[in-house]
Amino acid sequence: MAFPASLQFLTFGGFRVGHFLSVVFQTIRRNLFVFTFIVLALVSAKWIRSEWMHVQSIVKDVPALRAVQEDVSDHQATVAQRIARQVEQLSGATVQQLDEQIRGIDNDISLQQRELDKVSLASDAFKGADRIVEHVRQQAMRGAEIELRRQAKAHLVALRAHLVVLGNRQAALHTLEQLRLSHVKIYAAYQSMQKELDHSQAVGGLLVNLPFTEPYERVQQLERAVNDLRAANRKAYKDFLVQQALLERMSLPTPIAAFRVDEQRLVMIGAPLRERLRQAEGLAAQNHVWQAYQAVRPVLPVALGVLIGWWLVPAAIRTFFYFVLAPLAARRPAIVIGTTQGNAPASPSANARRARHSSVISAVSQNVVLAAGDDMLIRPDYCQSQPEGVNVTTTLLFSWRHWFTSIAAHLWMLKRLRTAQPADVVVSSTVDALDEVALLEIAAGEAIVLQPRGLVGMICKAGQRPTIRSHWRLGTLHAWLTLQLRYLAFEGPVTLIVKGCRGVRLESAVSGRIISQDATLGFSVNAMYATVRADPFIPYLRGRQALFHDKFSGQDAYFLYEEVPRNARPGGQQHNPLEVVLDVGLKAFGI
Repeated sequence: MAFPASLQFLTFGGFRVGHFLSVVFQTIRRNLFVFTFIVLALVSAKWIRSEWMHVQSIVKDVPALRAVQEDVSDHQATVAQRIARQVEQLSGATVQQLDEQIRGIDNDISLQQRELDKVSLASDAFKGADRIVEHVRQQAMRGAEIELRRQAKAHLVALRAHLVVLGNRQAALHTLEQLRLSHVKIYAAYQSMQKELDHSQAVGGLLVNLPFTEPYERVQQLERAVNDLRAANRKAYKDFLVQQALLERMSLPTPIAAFRVDEQRLVMIGAPLRERLRQAEGLAAQNHVWQAYQAVRPVLPVALGVLIGWWLVPAAIRTFFYFVLAPLAARRPAIVIGTTQGNAPASPSANARRARHSSVISAVSQNVVLAAGDDMLIRPDYCQSQPEGVNVTTTLLFSWRHWFTSIAAHLWMLKRLRTAQPADVVVSSTVDALDEVALLEIAAGEAIVLQPRGLVGMICKAGQRPTIRSHWRLGTLHAWLTLQLRYLAFEGPVTLIVKGCRGVRLESAVSGRIISQDATLGFSVNAMYATVRADPFIPYLRGRQALFHDKFSGQDAYFLYEEVPRNARPGGQQHNPLEVVLDVGLKAFGI
């Protein structure tokens, strides 16, 4: 049917306009996302930089300041002990010795003060965290030394004053004693002169009252001497009393206590250091990045050990398996499930002959001709088409005897097709485009070991279901290393419908063949099955390939495998631990 030209133009024009609008919308959306990301990055860059600088400052400052605080405390204690010993040694020094020591302390204080001024001036030229911490250290140490010397000087000055007071009192006591002795001497002379006067008056009699007589002159002379001595005695006594009163006013000085460091004043000297440390610790308490680092820091060594073990332990186990267990397993006898037709020689089976000449036996779809009286069990998603008139029913399980295997291999709720006359049925996967199906005919007296995961159906005569036998191999190292302990053998006559990713191949094992374990679908019961180490080592160590490959050999033996292992497909490998454990368990039971 032809459309008008205008309608065609609108149709194609509308298509072009819609496509253009779609491209524009996608471009705007993509660039809007990039623009939003750039804006968020620029906004958060300042905060991230600030947090990073804070973390760097905390990492450098807090431990350094704590170390400085410990160093300053130790330095203060050392200097305090040294100065205390020096002051204690001066407890019996003279005033002159104390004056000399005080002058030495003044010189030391001046020198330390100049050094402290140099540190303060130089700190302005360096703004780095290391220089600031060093400045705080020098300032605290110099300040502590200056303060301790000032305290020592103050103690020595007080000690000197005490000595001076004690010296003055000693001089006053000495003067008092001299005055006392002088008074005693004058008083004794007065007493002696008074006695001599009394004696002269008694001896002279009346003549002592007559002027110009010798007794009179003698008495007059003695009286003048007595009067002079009496006056001298009163003066000496008065001087003694005055000196005694002066001495009483000169009280004893308070004893000087032993030198002790004033810790409170030293605490004030260390205030800048403590303030700096308090600020750094406050910053650390408020910084979320630092708090997170502090929270995880105790477990970092353990986490590092776990991480190293996470890499080394599997590598060590893989190395042990590769160089020890795998060669040991290669030297063990192969697994042989059984032989066909007993132990008597048998002509090669049809499948063995077919395996010699043809390898690919699968196709995307297969035409199956059901003869009258045939039963066909098949998964519904692999029955593509069927003729009208075929009797279709539902069979719950592929095998009631192996019910768990049937459920695990998705062989349940199967379609059962029966016909009274020949009918063509098309078998093909309707859900997986990569699956191909193959028809494997097992003659009477023949058996094949097959993994039920590759089975989608079977064709047999009515009432002649194939026998499925379980073969356990618990005593062989091959079974334990591959974790496949049970093998299921399907005995003919039966035609098995097998699926495989990208195709199914049937190959002869006469010359010995090696394939990937993940690709193996089955093998004839007379095949010698063994495991061989996969080479090279590095891909196995990195987890790129399995440790073992399957090896098949034997006269008239064959094996069946899919083109692409299903686990090698994207999404085929299971990462859920429960799924991995489930797959290992199913493999152990040969499913």
